Amino acid sequence: MTAAPLGPVVVAGGCGEVGTMLVAALHGDGHRVHILDPASPDNIAPQCDSHDFTIRADITAPTPAAESVLRAAATVVLAVPEPVALAALPTLAGLLPPDALLVDTLSVKTAMADAVHNALPDRAALGINPMFAPSLGMAGRPVAVVVYRDGPPVDRFVAALRRWDARVVPVGADEHDRVTATTQALTHATVLAFGLALDALDPPAAADTTAPPPHMLLRALLARVASGVPEVYHDIQAANPYAAQARRALRNALDELDAAADDHRIDAFDTVMTRASTTLEPGLDRYRAICGQLLTMLPSAPPGPDLENGGPR
Repeated sequence: MTAAPLGPVVVAGGCGEVGTMLVAALHGDGHRVHILDPASPDNIAPQCDSHDFTIRADITAPTPAAESVLRAAATVVLAVPEPVALAALPTLAGLLPPDALLVDTLSVKTAMADAVHNALPDRAALGINPMFAPSLGMAGRPVAVVVYRDGPPVDRFVAALRRWDARVVPVGADEHDRVTATTQALTHATVLAFGLALDALDPPAAADTTAPPPHMLLRALLARVASGVPEVYHDIQAANPYAAQARRALRNALDELDAAADDHRIDAFDTVMTRASTTLEPGLDRYRAICGQLLTMLPSAPPGPDLENGGPR
């Protein structure tokens, strides 16, 4: 399939993980891409440092060179944190051509939707959110898409996402934030809370070496989340207007579980388990099968010192 023209393209934050993924996809389509990133040479990603069109610049206060590429851009992607993206809009309003497309990759969309309507009332604008770590790759994975203002450039960019084998999921801005409060904020809070509970319990070392598969899977999830970029995970918890509600639901659920555990009637605990499982209907059997597949892929013992033979050799 021939790639529809999106360029010239400017990717602000193009040296970050999401920006790097999009720059690679755009290059694959043959587009010329300028990267704007304030990262110092010591902190720059190798693939970004070797890019011929990397400009060390802050999108909220662009240098003359950055202003020049922004004035000529057909597509501008903001792969930056929410405060930076919001702060950049007044500047971009005075620089972008009237027919340019603005794309953001923020984890929260409601504030950006309002800001775009106020600052860029006449330009096509789109919010995307790759619902996966960029290291996993885009093929077959969901990308939530929020259309702030429609137009042919929006259609071309969405077509590009599909060409890159992303699974495009259209949602409204408020719907997006309600969904991600459940799928991201609640999930990350659960995993991090599990880690904090482990720290408080200070279990014996044998808890690791005797861990049953579900516990190993939770430890693996904790390792992945807790090793992530703090700014990204904080943004999901702090900026999403529904995230606090998700965390309250988690606290209330633990209180309900406590009450069921203290109740001497097994029926009370059965009620809790039934209520929890029915939230997965009608996909309960599918998720049970997925879990079975994942657990069979886990190692029979966690990696670590060979305790039986006196430790590492």
